[in-house]
Order: sequence, then structure tokens, then C-alpha cells
Amino acid sequence: MIDSFLFLIKSAFKSIFKNWLLTIGSVTVLTICLLTLGSSILLFENVNLFINKVGDESQVVIFLDESLSVDDINSIHNQLVQIQNIKNISFESKEMAMKNYLESMGENAELFSDITSDVLRNSFIFNIKDLSKFEQTMFEINKIEGIARVRERREVIERIRDISRIVLMLAAAIIVIFIIISILIITNTVKTSVSSRKDEIGIMKYVGATDFFVQMPYFIEGIIIGIVSGLIALVLTFFAYNEIFSPILFDFGLFTPISIRSRLFTFALFYIISGGIIGMLGSVFPVKKYLNV
Repeated sequence: MIDSFLFLIKSAFKSIFKNWLLTIGSVTVLTICLLTLGSSILLFENVNLFINKVGDESQVVIFLDESLSVDDINSIHNQLVQIQNIKNISFESKEMAMKNYLESMGENAELFSDITSDVLRNSFIFNIKDLSKFEQTMFEINKIEGIARVRERREVIERIRDISRIVLMLAAAIIVIFIIISILIITNTVKTSVSSRKDEIGIMKYVGATDFFVQMPYFIEGIIIGIVSGLIALVLTFFAYNEIFSPILFDFGLFTPISIRSRLFTFALFYIISGGIIGMLGSVFPVKKYLNV
């Protein structure tokens, strides 16, 4: 059993080195495919992180009708608490709002000393938890009676969500294209190996070798190409993200990028398994075609 397994491994490596030019092509394209896939995942995670940060900083303010009593204001607060997708609810009286406004004016506060708090309204300020449910949440808020006006950054949130969807769609399209190209190139690599070993395969089948035994070296060849590509892609992803992409995002000062170090083991498994599966898929079709020799 062990001898047979070693023979299969040896045959796979022999084929890889014999067709080294096609092997390099297969590894290169599959590495680019996996690199694109991993980079897209990191980019999408950072976009989601940025969206959540914008959500935390994008406060929604609802200004209350001036005719409301204290009981009415408490009732609105209780209704807001019942809405699950909002957090950090705080009440700001018009006196407090005036104080905060004057403090924000700094040295120019004296220019507004004659203005009283009566020109302002009482308000509730809160954050949205999940921006994907923004429309539904705002619909529930607008049903509350006693709200005079709502201030929210709908356009900014919608624009960020649109960018996130576009990034995801482009990444998915690019990944599918590279996966198809990778499978085709690996298929050609294995096809060349099988074609050059027709006589050997014929002898193996003549002496009773099963189709599974004949196919195994080529499956192993595809898996090896996939694993090698995955390891190369992992190194390139780690270096490019950790040394180039992450520092650039950090320098913008908009948010702290996710750490790839904490995800290194997960990415390693993802790259190796994905590469192995794609490599194996690329070896399926040519082997079946050349079994009847």
C-alpha cells in the first residue's frame, strides 16, 4: 500500500518537472487567481469595517415638536428603545443644545450671546447598529408621533453601501474569470502529461490497473500545483497587505484596518484548500478522456 502511494507521488512529481513550463504557467495563473480572491476578501472586510465605523459616527437626530409635554417625550424615548436597530440613545434639551453650539463656536460664541435656547428644539440622538437595515429602521422611526424633523446622513450611507456592492460584484467577476482560466491551464498541463504517457497508461490498464489508480497521479499533480500556488499566494498576500496596503489605509486616518496576522492560519487553510480543489478540478477532464487508450 505504501509502495503504491509512493509510486503515485513519484509519478506526479515526475510529470510536474517534465512539463515544467506548463507547470509554471499553471502555478502563475492560479496564484494570481488566489491572490485576487484573498485580496478581495480583505478589501471587502475593510469596506465593511469602514461602513460600520461610519455608522457609529453618523448620528441620527430627531427634533421634537415644541408642543410635547414631558410625558410625551418619555413616551417617544420608550418607543425608540423598542426599535432594535438603534443604540446609544440620548436626550438633548434645547438648553443643552444651545450650550454645545456656543462651545463649538469657540471665540466667536460672543456673537451669538443674544440668541436664546427657544430657537432650538429638544431632540434625541442615537446611532444605527446595522446600516443594511437603515431604510427599515428609519421607516419605524418616522411612524413615531411628535417628531418634527429628522436629520440623518442618508446619502453618505447609501453611497458607501453602493461602493461596497460594486466592490463585491467586481471581485466576484474577476475571481470567476481567473478560476476558469486556472482550470483550463491546469487541464492543458495534465492533458500534456497524459498524452505523453499513453503507452505507459495502456500497459498499466493491460496488467489490471483500475481507472482510479491510473487517475491518481494526475489528481495529485493538480493538487500539488494548487497547494504550491496557495502557499505562494499566501506569502504575497501577507507581504502586500501588511507592508503596503494596510499602512496606506492607516495613513488615511479614517479607520484602523483589520489585521491579517490574526487571520493568517485561516487564510493559509483557505488558500491551500481552494488551490487544491481548483487544481484537482483541472485534472479531472483530461484524465477521463485519455483513459480509453
